[in-house]
Amino acid sequence: MMNITSIGGAAILILSCSLAAVAAEQTKGIVTSIDLRTRTLTLQSGETFQFDNPGRLYGFTPGDRIGVSHNGARGINTYNPHPSIRDNIDID
Repeated sequence: MMNITSIGGAAILILSCSLAAVAAEQTKGIVTSIDLRTRTLTLQSGETFQFDNPGRLYGFTPGDRIGVSHNGARGINTYNPHPSIRDNIDID
């Protein structure tokens, strides 16, 4: 009986993690402003995201192309949407 409960618990854990990952959206854009004090990032499109971790905003400056993983206006992560361009590697 304990093995069945463990398997069921593991299945629920995997399903809940998968649903959380699906909930995140991704947006690409150009940085207009970054405010580390308020932990906000604004894109040229007018979209603004607030991050719990301001460390996700380090290294980006206005004019940079950026990718943002988010849930609504809550920023989760940032990434370089075109790493091959930055590293001078042509993968196309």
